[in-house]
Amino acid sequence: MAEDPFELWLGRVGADRPFAHQLRKATNLAGGAAGSSAARARHFDGSRIGRGSGVGRVLGASDRFAGIRARRVVVKARFVKLAGKGAKGAVAHLRYLQRDGTTREGERGTLYGADHDVADGKAFLERGTGDRHQFRFIVAPEDGAQYDDLKPLVRRWMAQVEQDLSTKLDWVAVDHFNTGHPHAMCWFAVSTIVDKI
Repeated sequence: MAEDPFELWLGRVGADRPFAHQLRKATNLAGGAAGSSAARARHFDGSRIGRGSGVGRVLGASDRFAGIRARRVVVKARFVKLAGKGAKGAVAHLRYLQRDGTTREGERGTLYGADHDVADGKAFLERGTGDRHQFRFIVAPEDGAQYDDLKPLVRRWMAQVEQDLSTKLDWVAVDHFNTGHPHAMCWFAVSTIVDKI
């Protein structure tokens, strides 16, 4: 029986390219020259995302005490359009934030601001009448259960926000201790920007 001239080749099209070509392609996809810290800083390569990456950066910092002094805080930001039914939604959300059972003692949540331990939510909403947007933040420190209240932390954080924005803000917040992770809810709106610092 004569030999069959058919030759079986297993593999994909293009898999027979030289290894150097494959290496160059992989290097380009990863952000350029391997080992170049300047190239890594300029290009996204995914190594700085994911669970624990922030802690790794803090602990790997040149300041060997940075990890000890650092406090991890989760900040969730959301902006809400107040057009249409948004204003009624803001009233309902404020009522929800101040509901019963949010304090350590199971009492009703109390709004506070930069200078006062008790703030009037209705007055805050009235000052923001005509706002197009409202900015809402949840601030949850990892050691929040150790605080009697979160007011000092939130006030320092909002002072930093004001400094970063170079403006004074009219804001209110309420602390919630009814979950496994105590947190504070902060609100401010565009027209509640008072003046330049």
